[in-house]
Amino acid sequence: MIMLSVKNPEIAFVGWNPFQLLHVRSLIEALPGACFILEKRKDYASQFDADLLADPDVPVLIWPQSKMRQLDGMFDIIVCQTPFTGIQHFQNTKIAMIQYGYAKEPHNYGAWRSLADLNLVYGRFAADKIKHFSPVEVIGNPRYDSWQDDGFQAAARKKFERIIDNNRRTVLYAPTWGYLSSVDEYLHVVYELSKKYNVLVKMHHNTELLEPSRRDRMDLARVSHFGANDSLLELLAVSDLLISDYSGAIFDSIFCRKPVVLLDIDIQQKVGNKIDEYSLEYARRSELGCLVSKPSELFSAVSKTLNDSAIALTKVEELRAELFNDSPDATKRASDALTALASGAYIPNQIHSYIRNAMLELYSSKEELARAKRKAKRQQGQG
Repeated sequence: MIMLSVKNPEIAFVGWNPFQLLHVRSLIEALPGACFILEKRKDYASQFDADLLADPDVPVLIWPQSKMRQLDGMFDIIVCQTPFTGIQHFQNTKIAMIQYGYAKEPHNYGAWRSLADLNLVYGRFAADKIKHFSPVEVIGNPRYDSWQDDGFQAAARKKFERIIDNNRRTVLYAPTWGYLSSVDEYLHVVYELSKKYNVLVKMHHNTELLEPSRRDRMDLARVSHFGANDSLLELLAVSDLLISDYSGAIFDSIFCRKPVVLLDIDIQQKVGNKIDEYSLEYARRSELGCLVSKPSELFSAVSKTLNDSAIALTKVEELRAELFNDSPDATKRASDALTALASGAYIPNQIHSYIRNAMLELYSSKEELARAKRKAKRQQGQG
């Protein structure tokens, strides 16, 4: 295999919401000349904090959704977390995908992964799921490098010292969004915890952007609220326990060795779309944390888990080792892998190519169908 020498390839990261930018900021900082392309969908760009968009170390370029195809050939590599508009048309720019979480496996390990020339993943578990679709490299999570920095947790405690009563334990509620969210059923009892604990609420970024009615209900003064522009890792640094439901925050908490309380809702009729019988947060739920089946059980579950936190963490340690490469310098491993990709080091095998071609045909068929529908609608309007 002949590899070109590309010492500093031109690399861009693509996303459309604040979570995606926060997820890759440290990696952009580490790559000379790298930038973040904010795919402008509706008015979501307005949801970004101004500081995020004005950071000189992480340049942000706001780009129209309708013109995403024009980026093909402008960079050596584009890195995404989920498919961006027009991804199927890219031929001159290599595509790398970086894992963004462990929840909701039907999407996370979907055949769209075959559109990547390389998938960067957190650990062995994800690699085994994705290796059928494209070349894969286990790098860990670059975002977690800051967690292993000696000063990170101290800085987080300093940042939130005004809202943390040091005489109380701190619990963090980070629910998912959509029909798997526990907000509607459990929010009131989460707020009741504030009688005994510091309560922090981290709203899911899609709730903030796409669920205005649910978002408006999550704004009571007696707890501290955070949103899409806030760092989950910083909040975990000052928390003693995470409360969640089916969110990817579960796995962030497991990495950070914070015990988890899981709120159950009735999802039996919903399995198979966002979540299926194989998804970790469903199939191995009892291993991940203390289960709560109804709101009245929450207070006792939090108290028990805090008292037995060492037991809870020991229970999940074996799974943690399977999910994460937690050795330092994930950012460097990611940077090295992207440089190698630009140099031609990763070549799809026969099966990867078959699946990718099938996906490209599917995308093409969907585009043709959409064009036909638009044409029929125009003709109907003219008639």
